[in-house]
Amino acid sequence: MNTIEKAGILAIAAKLQNVLDTLRDAGNLFYQAHDINFETKWFPPIYVLSIANQLSVTELAKEIGLSHPAAIGLLKEIEKNGLISSVKDSRDERKRNLMLSSKGREMVTELKPYWDSIASTLSDVTANPHNLFIALTEVEMRLDEKPLLERLNEKADQILKQSKDKEFTIERCDNSFTLNLAKAIERELLSHQTDKEINPNVMEGKPSYFLASLNGLPTGFIAIHITNYGMKIDSIAVLEQYRNQGVTKHLIQHIKQSFPKKKLIKVTCEIHQKSFFEHLGFLLKKAEKEDNRIKMELKIVS
Repeated sequence: MNTIEKAGILAIAAKLQNVLDTLRDAGNLFYQAHDINFETKWFPPIYVLSIANQLSVTELAKEIGLSHPAAIGLLKEIEKNGLISSVKDSRDERKRNLMLSSKGREMVTELKPYWDSIASTLSDVTANPHNLFIALTEVEMRLDEKPLLERLNEKADQILKQSKDKEFTIERCDNSFTLNLAKAIERELLSHQTDKEINPNVMEGKPSYFLASLNGLPTGFIAIHITNYGMKIDSIAVLEQYRNQGVTKHLIQHIKQSFPKKKLIKVTCEIHQKSFFEHLGFLLKKAEKEDNRIKMELKIVS
């Protein structure tokens, strides 16, 4: 998995850009291989003008989904290659319309069989249960109903309101659902080899898991072993998007309150995690020189 993919849906623009670049680069190489002086980015206006005959820059920009300045830049490039020309509007002499030149019409005739090949290939590539073209069309329809900026602002208002009223909940993983949520976070962040499904009724010799949630969404977990002298942290982790929000402190505080008779929490961690646990109140007890691990302790004061 690429690092950017860890961002999930936030990376959609990057993934779409990657697909776009792949399509454009392959298309350009395809045209070059067949000695055709044509670029993939020219297709939308050329195709539209092959059907609509004449359109103003504003009308054409709307048809191909570009801003007016972006459309002008693209059209100037195509005009420079002699594929389009402009004519006076028959109804308004101050206005000029764009149309395919004779060279452009000849190019379209030459390109049609190649476009058929491209269309067939893209149909094969997108022929899956989540058809890309259909999915993108549906997304465009939703964005037509309500612009993305408006949606972003509405969602931001909701999230900011929630962030002001943070509701932390921590529960012991005494059922398969919560336990497997904690295990999923562990696999994602710590790369531990864990069972796909754990039976919470068979926990002998295994750590006890506690799942933290913020406003109902899982954020992290702590796994501990209960010992005669206190508790030993087996593993602890918080999802990246919820870090620096006090999740770990809530987890530590919860297990302290859950086991009031225990007076000590121990952890063995990597040296680079020392400052993290010091921030939680742990003190260094011993350093293992062989594997760069250290032992730390937190005394629980009643």
